[in-house]
Amino acid sequence: MDCTEVLEQLSDYLDAEARAELCRQIDAHLARCSRCQVHVDTVRKTILLYHIDGPSETPVRVSADLQAALAREYGRAHREPYRD
Repeated sequence: MDCTEVLEQLSDYLDAEARAELCRQIDAHLARCSRCQVHVDTVRKTILLYHIDGPSETPVRVSADLQAALAREYGRAHREPYRD
């Protein structure tokens, strides 16, 4: 199993009802791949934090400001050539 396969199967792996063979394969990959270990740990912690705090409402003003900023950036990205 390679990094791409781990990322494709990550949600199944983190699911409590995941197949044992899938978990074994991913565990074997994680034992030798520190990049994937970090990614999996980050996703696990994100899920844990979400479950602890639960969903929250974004204030209307913040949501409107975010939508406006995203629209500006989207428009700018389509007018300017991509630069790395």
